[in-house]
Amino acid sequence: MSTAQALITAMLAPALLILASGSLIAAALVRLARVVDRVRSLAAAATPAGPSTLTEVTAHERRARRALAAITLYFVAVGLFVLSGIAIALDHLAAGGLTWLPVSLTLAGMVSIVAGAGYMTAETRDSAALIAADIARIRQTSRAAEAR
Repeated sequence: MSTAQALITAMLAPALLILASGSLIAAALVRLARVVDRVRSLAAAATPAGPSTLTEVTAHERRARRALAAITLYFVAVGLFVLSGIAIALDHLAAGGLTWLPVSLTLAGMVSIVAGAGYMTAETRDSAALIAADIARIRQTSRAAEAR
């Protein structure tokens, strides 16, 4: 394998990590859009905001903050992976004297993805709790209606 082929092959790893990060960003943006949709539907409700509505809005605010943190971390990862691709080329120009640089940038990007995944896990748990509360509220309303 020629030196150019080896360099291009080495630069493919950051490109694949960028692609994976893009998929995570897309998924997190969809989750954030769901939060926005739900908050807008709460805001459009005809009834005045009661304690349960305010509690739900607060929970959605927490979800939005977590999704935004994950999105930010995923974009940081993309930037780090782009820089690691550049660092691979610089390391090649330096005849292997900068090997620590692309490795460090790639590891930092991976840590950023793991941290983002942690935020998305927390956001998913928040979402599940809200769904469970909605189901409980529907059951309670249905039981009250049947009792009449």
